[in-house]
Amino acid sequence: MSRLVPDWVWAVMTIMQEAANQPFSTKLAVAEVIFRRTKKKYMSDGSVAGTVLWPLQFSGWNAIDDTPKYRERIECAKINADDPVVKDCLRAWYEAERGSDKSCGATHYANLSICNPSWAADMEVSAVIGHHTFFKEGK
Repeated sequence: MSRLVPDWVWAVMTIMQEAANQPFSTKLAVAEVIFRRTKKKYMSDGSVAGTVLWPLQFSGWNAIDDTPKYRERIECAKINADDPVVKDCLRAWYEAERGSDKSCGATHYANLSICNPSWAADMEVSAVIGHHTFFKEGK
């Protein structure tokens, strides 16, 4: 099916929201989580849009008011293909599609200096990259 907004656009916007100011390795690991969830239909309908927009899964899409995250969504929607951050996010997405595994099988991640999600207690840490801790199921 030819989508009006291609999967890579949803991925790049989400990677930007989640890791724009992080090193490339973090962007890559976030891309892997999105890709892996999409393929597994884990909190996903099997499309990238359906993965990143699944309720309460990717914080950049969760804001419901005029918070910095809300404005960040608007900026991501005005994506500029010449922006170096966009280029890095796109490269991360393509590497994830080709099978990279920087996140060591992760399906979740969090910045534990900002939050301590309850779901993390039941997960195994698979990698720590930049400010993010990546998790996979099982302990």
